[in-house]
Amino acid sequence: MTTIPTYETIRAIAQRLVHERYPTAVAAIIGGSFATGRQTPTSDIDLLLLFDHVDCAWRDTLVAEGRTVELFAHDVATFTYFCKEMDAPGGTVPLAMMVVEGENIVAAGDAYAQLHALAHAFDTAGPPALDAENLQRRRYAITTALEDLVDSTHPGEALAVACQLYEALADLHLRAAGQWSGGGKHLFRRLQAFDPVIAGQLDGALRLAAADLPAGQRAFGQVAAAVLAPVGGPLLDGFTLPAPAHWRA
Repeated sequence: MTTIPTYETIRAIAQRLVHERYPTAVAAIIGGSFATGRQTPTSDIDLLLLFDHVDCAWRDTLVAEGRTVELFAHDVATFTYFCKEMDAPGGTVPLAMMVVEGENIVAAGDAYAQLHALAHAFDTAGPPALDAENLQRRRYAITTALEDLVDSTHPGEALAVACQLYEALADLHLRAAGQWSGGGKHLFRRLQAFDPVIAGQLDGALRLAAADLPAGQRAFGQVAAAVLAPVGGPLLDGFTLPAPAHWRA
């Protein structure tokens, strides 16, 4: 695959797949990169199928007309559960965003209208607020990771810690501000949309950590200070984490 397929081509592939294999679907939503215009020549098709009822939600990976399809099958009840109980507690809403950003490619009915309203409600509500204990854990983890990075003299070890710091700082910056977070490329996209300055600083720090370790160490120190300052700053002295009393053999 060397050329980027048009959305119309992908839409036609998805429509044929749904018609041939999932004719009882009451909605079929193309999400992901093809829905947002970020597709590449090898992008897969993210497809959320909605049924009136499923015994259990499922995920499937298959190939349709030479294109990988990541398929997510739900009814309204399982969709609600996954968004509320599986995704939102971790500060992400990937399933809901497929509906918010995507296009339904079959005739829309009441079930799709309900799904669409639910997805937008989850997105608009934002993630659960970080409680004091969670915030302290994050501050401590970032502070100790930064110390590891500053103390490191091994390029491979330093880069591993820098990657850990990037994710922790980006996620904290988003969550502390009441913003949804994400994983992988979606973490960068969320951060870039919310705060392009911090996104640029973190991106630059990570690149420096790989190319010029002392400069990367300084850059991470600066961006960590900026992210931690609004939530109480670095945390080492006084941090305690008691284990539950029943954790014993």
